[in-house]
Amino acid sequence: MFELPLPPDATSHYLTLPDVRIHYWLLGSGPPVILLHGLGLGGADWFPVAQDLARHYQLALIDLRGFGSSSLSRRRDYRIASMAADCIQVIAQWGKGPVHVVGLSLGGCVALQMAITAPQLVNSLVLVNTFARMRFGLRTSSGRKIARLWAARNIATLADFVAHEHFHDPALQSLASERLRHNDLHVLHRTMWEIARFNVLPHLRRIHQPTLLLLGARDRTVPRQCTTDLQAGIPHAQVRLIADAGHALPFDQPDAFVEAVLAFYRSHQN
Repeated sequence: MFELPLPPDATSHYLTLPDVRIHYWLLGSGPPVILLHGLGLGGADWFPVAQDLARHYQLALIDLRGFGSSSLSRRRDYRIASMAADCIQVIAQWGKGPVHVVGLSLGGCVALQMAITAPQLVNSLVLVNTFARMRFGLRTSSGRKIARLWAARNIATLADFVAHEHFHDPALQSLASERLRHNDLHVLHRTMWEIARFNVLPHLRRIHQPTLLLLGARDRTVPRQCTTDLQAGIPHAQVRLIADAGHALPFDQPDAFVEAVLAFYRSHQN
């Protein structure tokens, strides 16, 4: 498996838990920030933005269970609540906390669950093209995509479909397809099932940390109603729309992504 271009100071770490071994990268210095990737990716896939963020913050780039260099779950448990519990244990091993949490899509769901389960460990949330409950039906664009993903019977078909749906640059499509082919098809299907079941809408009012909702203007994966749900539910949540960006916003517009995150953190410094 080829290596992605993380900064040279990135160090690899593992945390052994009862049913899974979690891998994460540490890099940079400063206040602690956890970055949580989207479905089928891994911590190293934050490489377009990691170096710039690491100039100001110490980053933990976590591979969620079943993805990246983290192991498969021996219990075949890919619930979002379990992923959040893993991340909470990483914070304990890291010896940091509270931390800022940034999550893309699936990673944003995990970030929401962390803020609800362990609010004392979460300083702020940056939720990128994510949702508290996914809204889709077979007649919607999101629903049709989910149906095609469920129908995929081999990892190559699924990888090519996702890469071409989420990435517009041919070089990024090729990279994404190669990365996605390293996934376990069962894990992807099981995680998609957990995404479909995920619903923390009733608990959003419990989130009082500063929250930024970052949206790609061309995102066709997460319906805009999901952002409306988050904005209505999380007190004082801010929304920022990034032009010329789709679902994979940190890849499409890395400079705009970094600028938005750093501006948000500066506005909430004590």
